[in-house]
Amino acid sequence: MSAFVEECRQEWKRLGVPDLLAEEMATELESDLAEAQADGVSVTEILGESDPRRFAANWAGERGLVSEPVPPKRRRRRVWPWVVAFVLLCLFLISFAFIGVGSGQLGSGPQVQVTPLRRVSVPNVIGMKACKAVRTVAHSGVDDWRILGHQHGYSCDLIVVGQAPVGRVIRHDGQPVIVALRLRRARR
Repeated sequence: MSAFVEECRQEWKRLGVPDLLAEEMATELESDLAEAQADGVSVTEILGESDPRRFAANWAGERGLVSEPVPPKRRRRRVWPWVVAFVLLCLFLISFAFIGVGSGQLGSGPQVQVTPLRRVSVPNVIGMKACKAVRTVAHSGVDDWRILGHQHGYSCDLIVVGQAPVGRVIRHDGQPVIVALRLRRARR
């Protein structure tokens, strides 16, 4: 039985039972076991179990020498708040749908007409003779063109020396795309 008592001592040391109390408990256990053998009672009847570690831990716990391990708290999932939030969201969406259908405002509002943006690619005609430049600009898809500084016409032998705009132009809000050309006499 001394092996049983020795294992109990080791368990009490591991559990942090003070040495003086552990020695007192070991002495008491040895005397109880010796007395039981003298009376002819089996060790299992006295101890109740044969695992010395469990026996030592239970006895130290009963004497209040070791605090019992706190069982881990079960983490309960809170389902009800999610269910309530889902139901409220559904009710909100359903009521919104009934308000929209009942008032007749879903499709009867004023019709908004959106004019699509129109992109126009204005070719660069600087350096061309005036007549060819005007034909090129007119065929590019612009709304209008103007010759700056010439109110009553121009001759075809003039050369384009300035132009606005050049490249890609976006037509905004129904505004026409107008190309302005500046002409000069050709140098010889």
